[in-house]
Amino acid sequence: MTKSECFRLLGLPATASESEIRKQYKKMALRLHPDVNPDPRAHEAFIKLSKAVEILLNPDYKEERTDKRESRRAGNESEEERLERMRVAKMRYEQQRMRQAQDNAIYFRSLTSGMRWSIYKYIMRVSVVLSLAMTVELFLPRHYEKDVLLGSTKSLNNGIIKGNITRIKLEKNGSYYIQNTPSAWASTYPEVIIESSWFLHTPIKMITTDDFARYRSAFDFHIWSVRYPLILLLLLPLYPYLRRRKTLTFVFLYHLSFWGVGMISAYLLLTQGRLIHLLSLGFL
Repeated sequence: MTKSECFRLLGLPATASESEIRKQYKKMALRLHPDVNPDPRAHEAFIKLSKAVEILLNPDYKEERTDKRESRRAGNESEEERLERMRVAKMRYEQQRMRQAQDNAIYFRSLTSGMRWSIYKYIMRVSVVLSLAMTVELFLPRHYEKDVLLGSTKSLNNGIIKGNITRIKLEKNGSYYIQNTPSAWASTYPEVIIESSWFLHTPIKMITTDDFARYRSAFDFHIWSVRYPLILLLLLPLYPYLRRRKTLTFVFLYHLSFWGVGMISAYLLLTQGRLIHLLSLGFL
């Protein structure tokens, strides 16, 4: 069997890496293994598959010599020789499965021990605290701060809450997108009031007035406009922490929590003074 035939048998290009070969072998072996598939043709295919992987993973493989040996076997192979080849193929499969299990165990230990696991636990605690703070402040009083509206520009984009938003610039709080409340911008005074949440001081609404009425315009493209999915997302690291299993789901959620939720938590804490607000329980 030539190496090109081995690659064709595995359905891989000739440039496939060792990890790709092992992955494809595991996938095909689970379908052709004698313990799973009793069809004699599947047994033969499993033997060929095991031999192909052995050839591809053996750097000292001599293509010509092996081809001659294979040609002799194909011509006058006895039943005992066929059973022996099947036994050897099963043994290779079990060795491959054990090696894969050992690799998985080592990788799992690398995720759940040492400095990396300590960092993960820190991310988990911070994200849970942020989630709880954002949940509780839904029911707490608001902060109200005076500011000055320096200018506004109608945006062509749709917002998360509304389909009609305006970009504004405030003297103290900087630039934001805000819901374009009808008539709120026509004759408003530059002095405005910013309503924000208790713990994180997240802007919620801008209050403007004219000679006749008061207008409340919700902030868009901001944390408060995605608060509910954000609260749930920040609780995600709890699942891998509480259910440490050697599964693909654990690995996926672990990395999503470590990198995705970790970066979101860092952004929330380190911008707009939220860390100080949280440590002071919203009083600063």
